[in-house]
Amino acid sequence: MSTRRSRKRRSLTATLLVSAILVAGCSSAAVTTTPVQAVGLAGDRADADVRFSQEMIPHHRQTIQLADLVDGRTENPYVRGLAAKIKKSESADIDLMSGWLRSWKVEVPAEGDRAVHDMPGMLSATQISSLERRSGAAFDKLWLSVLGKHLNSGVQMAQVVIALGRHRPTTRLAEELVAGQRAQIAEIGKKLS
Repeated sequence: MSTRRSRKRRSLTATLLVSAILVAGCSSAAVTTTPVQAVGLAGDRADADVRFSQEMIPHHRQTIQLADLVDGRTENPYVRGLAAKIKKSESADIDLMSGWLRSWKVEVPAEGDRAVHDMPGMLSATQISSLERRSGAAFDKLWLSVLGKHLNSGVQMAQVVIALGRHRPTTRLAEELVAGQRAQIAEIGKKLS
């Protein structure tokens, strides 16, 4: 790799890491890091690839939890359709990432693990409770707002693995997440305006 290209990659990496730290500092949840088993660089993966799957699986599970809140709280066709789409796509991503972790002999995050709820970008129990108490238009507005912010934290996680990852299927999934979730965030923004 040329020196100039190497410097550009290091600069992008540093920028993404600083952004991730700043986002973590702004999170409403307590900020801790999720432990990643030490795998080092092995074959076609890096620590960033493993960390991405270990953190994105709980993030996706929480997105599905948000989608599950829609039932019985709204008749809004856009919100109901988006919730159904989220359940399908994010469940498929979880299966894919879980398979990668198992193939690398790395533990798949357990459902309901309290430690992962302290990761940056995860919703607090207070935010979930606030959604649970609403219905109709008030629910729709808060749900879309919370979902947009949650999806944005997923985009930031994906950008880190794009810069640092070595496992091409992981970086490909991250690129698809960035493109898809940015489009979704823009659409949500239009619905909220």
